[in-house]
Amino acid sequence: MSVNLKNRFRLRVKGSKKTVLLLSIPLLFCHRLVFFSLFFLISLSCFPFFRKGGEGFLKAFTDLKPIPTLLSPKDLNSWKPIAKREEQQISAIILHSTDKKPSTEYLKLSLENGFFIHFLIDKKGEVYWDPSAFQNVYAASPGMDVVSLHIAYEGSQEQLLQNSIQSKRMETLVKELTESFAIPKSNYDIISQKGVFTHNQAKRRFGGFVDFSPCGGEKALERLLINIGGEYKEEDQWYQRYESGWVLKKENKQRLQETFFPTNGRGISKPEKVSLPSIESDVNGYPTEAYRVKYTFRGKIKPTCIVLHYTAISDYFQSLKTLENRNLTATLMVDKNGKAYQLVDSLEDRAAAATGTNDQCIQIEIIAKDTAELISQPEQTEKVKVLVLELAQKYKIPLNNEDIQSLSGIFSHTQAKKRWGGSIFLNAKDFDPGEEYMELILNSIGGKYFPESEWKNRSSLDWAILYKSFQP
Repeated sequence: MSVNLKNRFRLRVKGSKKTVLLLSIPLLFCHRLVFFSLFFLISLSCFPFFRKGGEGFLKAFTDLKPIPTLLSPKDLNSWKPIAKREEQQISAIILHSTDKKPSTEYLKLSLENGFFIHFLIDKKGEVYWDPSAFQNVYAASPGMDVVSLHIAYEGSQEQLLQNSIQSKRMETLVKELTESFAIPKSNYDIISQKGVFTHNQAKRRFGGFVDFSPCGGEKALERLLINIGGEYKEEDQWYQRYESGWVLKKENKQRLQETFFPTNGRGISKPEKVSLPSIESDVNGYPTEAYRVKYTFRGKIKPTCIVLHYTAISDYFQSLKTLENRNLTATLMVDKNGKAYQLVDSLEDRAAAATGTNDQCIQIEIIAKDTAELISQPEQTEKVKVLVLELAQKYKIPLNNEDIQSLSGIFSHTQAKKRWGGSIFLNAKDFDPGEEYMELILNSIGGKYFPESEWKNRSSLDWAILYKSFQP
């Protein structure tokens, strides 16, 4: 008996292959159990699989009033979402303010212009909502609408900051929504479309605005996020704020200077001979060297359109310096005295002057501080007319400004900015070089000028600056 026990013990210790395998199974199971438990916990914290959603929110926030009680029967008839969504798609909150407008007027104007919101907090702290807020997508902030809950507060940012009842209600509302839908309590990364943002920040990233009034209020958002245990970032700290992709650019001047290593232009590369009689040249027929720009070669284009700009600076060489300091390039520049200079090696070198058009358009900068100065310089205006005609004939470009999306025609930088943005100077009243000037040029060379209301597809929502009279 004792011998058998000893043999069994030896087998247990030394182990046969079968015994070792049997002993390993529980150990492997325990190891895997720990691994999957850790994975489960990480998933729980990183992904919104277990968020409470709309049902959980309504259990916590019980005193909501329906927005329809603020609307007239006529307004109710025009109230409809632009699309439907699943609750799982909700990942952001966008703050709006009614500013000087009372709630009812704000909602009425929103509907009249094809916009709407999901929640509204009045000055008394009452919270109104769309009972289908979590399923309805409204146009309010293009680029963010599908994933966003739009919240407006009655009054201005300054009034909100002084109204403790309204402020507390908004904090409670945002806190419950962020926790119910696993929305980050941060304004750091709007590119991810996850977080709590002002409409102002969304406009800077995605465009789709009527005007650039500071809607939502950064100070209001800062206090809100801090009070609900979140994180607020100033604009300079927003994720990738100085990178490309923003409709309203923000340039880091030091970085631009440190990274600008021109490959072409004045004193670096030899240009082609001038191909148009209206462009100034030296005795050998080459562009006047001292008037050219240093630039980074960005490839060639096959021109199908022309974009006119004014420099917003009255001096030629200061304008040239500004282009270089910003690592930008125009194709041609027309001085106040009516002389036109080719800045790049070839008319078909790609310029960098107007987002959305650079791949197909010749860019012409015109020296003037504003539209009034442009119109007061007849020699310059005559040269611009001749230059545009020569280019249009050379490249078979239509003499009209109707359809900038076709990239075929003669357009203002303003029109390009309103369509695609991509400027550090951008607002709904911006004119570069001025529509009055564009009308003068086009009509006097036998072309056709289209006012903004007649631009093709101008009423659609895919413009950086929308053609509406009001927006939430």
